[in-house]
Formats: sequence, structure tokens, C-alpha cells
Amino acid sequence: MTSGPKRLRGTTLIFVLPRAARVVFVVKQLSPVCRITGHFAVNGHAGRNRIRFPRRGSKLRLDPGTYRITARTRAGEVVQRVTIVVVKAGAPTRDELIAARAADVCVLSAANGSTGASNTSSPQGSLTPGQPSASGPVETGNTHPGAVLGSTVATAARAVQPFLVALLALAILLLAVASLPPRPALSDSRANRILAQHRMEIAGLGAAAFLAVLIALLLS
Repeated sequence: MTSGPKRLRGTTLIFVLPRAARVVFVVKQLSPVCRITGHFAVNGHAGRNRIRFPRRGSKLRLDPGTYRITARTRAGEVVQRVTIVVVKAGAPTRDELIAARAADVCVLSAANGSTGASNTSSPQGSLTPGQPSASGPVETGNTHPGAVLGSTVATAARAVQPFLVALLALAILLLAVASLPPRPALSDSRANRILAQHRMEIAGLGAAAFLAVLIALLLS
């Protein structure tokens, strides 16, 4: 609230610790925007702890809206999680307060791929609005599909390069064998007979292998 006694412009956070520990509080705005607005830490003692929020001398100022305060030990244990509503002026009705506590645009952000968390309600009071924090959620962009496709094609091209070299060598060898002239001195040799009978097939295989290498190089 912006008017009235200062004791009504804050709230008291209560939490219980099994042993003394450093407790970190994170203040997250849930509505009308989703963002981290601030954090602070206190040294808690074993048993019941009560702290005033905002802390004395704190520069944290909250705009009207819905906020979640989460308290964790340094070990990551959640010791308190409450939802508060900051109003600009006047006291909200019961229905307005229930609706405000349930407001959570972070859930919508999570559904659209951003980081968010579901709302946990707890009866609390109202706080004085102030300047909004400059901090906010960090958005991470997705890798462009074209970059992934280009990287995959390049990797595949490098993988088949030795195969293409071997295929090109085979094509040259087959074409060279097919172009050998007949040797009358070796007319009775088996190799000469095979070459004479299958010269066209050998040349065709060499040409096909050479054409396959050419097409693969053009596609890569």
C-alpha cells in the first residue's frame, strides 16, 4: 500500500530451521510479468525465525503485482515459499486477493518454452510498490535448423571422401584395362580371353564408377 502506517507496508516471513544455517531468499515476480526482482541472505538460527520484509535499509522496491519469495539453505533445501501481493492503494477484496495470488504468467512462459514455475499460494500481506528491478529472465535461442543441416552435410562429406577416392581409382583402373589392345602373343592366356569377351562390361563399370564419383562431388 502507498498510504497508511509504515508497519502495514510490509510483511513478516517465518521459517523454521533444524540447525543454524545461511538462508538465501529469492524474490520472483509472477504477475503481470515473470522475472527475478531481487535476492538477499540472512543467518538463521535453529528453531523458529522471523524476519521483516523488505529488510531494513533494503533498496528492493516492488511494483504492484504478485510475487513469490523462496527461501533456501546453501545446501539447496527449501525452508519457505510464500506468495505475496503488492497493491497500489487501498485494501483488495477477498476475491481480488485470491485472484491475484493465483496469477502466474511464468506458467504460460513455461508452456511456451521459457523457464517458469507453478504458483504456490500462502496467505500474506501487501507491500509498498517501488522501482522495478533491471534484472529479468534470460532467454536462450534455439539452434537454427539450417546450421544443423549444413554441419551434418559437411560431416557426411568428410566421412565418404576416402570412399570416393577409392572409387575414382577403381574407375580409372577399369577404364585402363578396357582400353588395353589385344596381344596376339597372349591369345591363349586366360586373362586375354576374359578381356576380349568382357571388354564392354569392364568399360561400362569403369564409366559408371567415374560418373558416380562425379555426381557425389557435385552434390557435396
